[in-house]
This record gives sequence, structure tokens and C-alpha cells, in this order.
Amino acid sequence: QVEFSAEFGVLDIAAEVPEVDVSERRTNSLAIESSSLIHLNRQLDFLVYINTEPELGRLDLVKFRYFDHDVTIPIRINFRPVPRLYDPGPGKGVSLIDRKVTILTKTFLRYPSVRNLIRSIREFYPTIRIVIADDSRPVQNLQGDNVDHYVMPFGVGWFAGRNLAVSQVKTPYMLWMDDDFLFTPETKLEKLVDVLENADIDIVSGLVGRARISMYKLNILEGDEEGDCFVQTPGTYGTLKDFPECHRVDRVINFFLGRTDKVREVGFDPAFSRFAHTEFFYEGLGKLRAAACSFVRINHDQTSNDQYVKFREPGRAYLKFLVNYQYFRYNVKCWNI
Repeated sequence: QVEFSAEFGVLDIAAEVPEVDVSERRTNSLAIESSSLIHLNRQLDFLVYINTEPELGRLDLVKFRYFDHDVTIPIRINFRPVPRLYDPGPGKGVSLIDRKVTILTKTFLRYPSVRNLIRSIREFYPTIRIVIADDSRPVQNLQGDNVDHYVMPFGVGWFAGRNLAVSQVKTPYMLWMDDDFLFTPETKLEKLVDVLENADIDIVSGLVGRARISMYKLNILEGDEEGDCFVQTPGTYGTLKDFPECHRVDRVINFFLGRTDKVREVGFDPAFSRFAHTEFFYEGLGKLRAAACSFVRINHDQTSNDQYVKFREPGRAYLKFLVNYQYFRYNVKCWNI
């Protein structure tokens, strides 16, 4: 004889086996008895657990007893995940990279820069879709063939623009970059796609300008009643298998290819309006797997723009808000980056 018991569900059998007695069906305690071990084992093949208190993520511990032997069977209560599939397209007239990647950027008072970016993209990827979030005033039209220009309220901010751009992506991967970057022959998106499709990584970055590879680890140091400490340190968790030029990290630079669904799951807090970057990876700790690679590079045109700089500088009021907001949102008393 074997006995089962559950806390948040009932137990039953899907089919009956000869020479087996089953008692207390569809209750939270079920007993199965037989003089034949073969028949008893066969009856166990049809054992069914039915959850009666649906609370997502709850764990039910089903107890199993056979003579003096006790076993606990953990059952996680959840719905079967809905698959997220992307239409690969008809396969004709559209390049493979166009069906997989959408390029995103956020612009503010830098129309010459973003136009140069578009031109550089078109030199190497003539038909790839580009999404631009724009909170400038006055507005200049950037709409074009496979260029979608989304105008936002004036100065609404950096992370709000990221959210808008990401919301418009229809491809499995999205490439994020600043509006003053420039594609070059070294900007091979296919190499970044290869990493995402052949490694357990959600975000992969390249190099910007002549800078060396940027590798950082993030950590939350447990504090006291006043809050924890957020720490960023140089370092890596090692290289990716089959990609020795790619290093596992927690934070990458602002030129990265990401899985669209994973980036959306983390999202961008629109409260960070003037500047932010590490905050996204802080909120992605434990959710995003990132890698920094050195075999793809993009240029950075750092032409000065007085009007942009005037708004870009946060000022004391914003910095004060930022400290207070981070303290309460993340329960941190120190932020060492």
C-alpha cells in the first residue's frame, strides 16, 4: 500500500488498473493498495494531481509514504508558458538580419547626429528597420523608408524614450545605441546575433570608438535598517564557450544587442529622465545574462552641441531627486559606481 497527501490540491487517477484498490479519490489524501507490485506500479503511472487553490508560484509538497519510507514531491503551481514566436517572413526579398534585428535609438536636440547615424546604417544595412524616439522641439521629420520616427512630449526623458522604442519592436532582437554613433565596416550585427543564438546570453555588447572592452560586475551588499549598498567593480565571470572574445558580465556599454522579450521584462523606469544606464542592469540582476565582446565595433561622433549640453546637465535639483528616488526604489543608502 502507498499513501499520498497534498495541501493545495487533490489526488486522483486517470485510469483504473485491475487488482488495485484506490480509496479517497479526489481528496487531498489518496491510498492505493494491491497484492501485485507490478499492478501497483502500473497504477502509479496514472496518478494525477489537481490544484484547487491556484496561486501562481506557490509550491505544494505532496507527501508519499510506502511502509516506513517517506518521500516529498515538490509541485510548483503555474500555467504552462505561452510560447513567444516571431514570424521569420516570406524568405524572399528581405535579408536574414532584417528579419531578426530592429535598430533603436533615442534622440534629443541632435538632428545632425541622428541623420548621420541613419546614413551610416544605410551604407551597410540598406533595408533594416530603424526606430527613433524623439522628445526634441522644434521637431524635424526623420520618417523614411524603414525608419519610424516617434515624437514624444518635449524633454520627457531618456528612459521614457527607451521604453517607447522597445515597445515598437517586432523582431526577436533589438540593437540599442546612442544617436551620435556611426556604423563602420567593423559593425557586424551578424556576429552579435550569432552570440545570442548560440550562447545562453540575453544581451551582448560590442566596442564603442577606440575604447577597450568594458567589463563590470554588479553586487548588492547587505546593509542595515538604513539600506543596502550597490557596488560596481571591474571584472568578468569568464569567457563564453565557443566565443573567447566575449566575457560574461553584469553590465555592458550603451551599444548592445538584446533579446526583445528579455529587455521588455526588465524595462526602463521613466523617472530617469536626464541620464541613466546602470539602473537598467541593476534592475536586471538575476534576470538578464550579459556578455561584452570585442569583435564588433561602432564609432562615436562626439561633436559638441551647446543646446543639448544645457539640457543634458542634470543640475542640483535632479541630482537630489535621483539620490532620494534610488534610495526608496532600491532601498540603498550608498551607490558606488
